[in-house]
Amino acid sequence: MQWQYRTLLIEFQKDGLLGDKYIDDEAVEELLNKQGKNGWELVNVAMIQEGLLAFCKRPVAEENVRHVTSSPVEYAPDPRVSVDREPDPVSAALLQQEERDHIRQLEMKRRQTMSSLENDEIGGIKIS
Repeated sequence: MQWQYRTLLIEFQKDGLLGDKYIDDEAVEELLNKQGKNGWELVNVAMIQEGLLAFCKRPVAEENVRHVTSSPVEYAPDPRVSVDREPDPVSAALLQQEERDHIRQLEMKRRQTMSSLENDEIGGIKIS
C-alpha cells in the first residue's frame, strides 16, 4: 500500500494584543472533519512554536501511483496554502526531507529565542 501525506499548520490564536495564545478547538474540529471527508486520516499532532502541526495520510489511488525512478521528483505545492485543492502525490523521501528542513528552521528560531532570553534581551535592548 502506498500513502499520500499532508501536513496542516494550526496556528495559535491570540486573545487581544497581549493576551494568551490558544487553539480554536471548533476551527480545528471543522478543519479535521473537512479533511476526513476528503479521505485524510489524522495520524499525529506535534506542538510547535507557532501552534500545532497535524500529520494526515490517505491511500494513493492506483492510477496515481508513481514508480520511483532516477529522475527527480516534482515538488508538490505546500498543502497548507489551500486545503480545498489536493496536492500532487509525492515520494515519502521528499516529504521526509521537507519535514526535516522545516523542523531545522523551527529549531533555529527556538535557539535564537532562547539565546535572546538567556542574555536578558528584549528585542535588541539589554536589560540590566
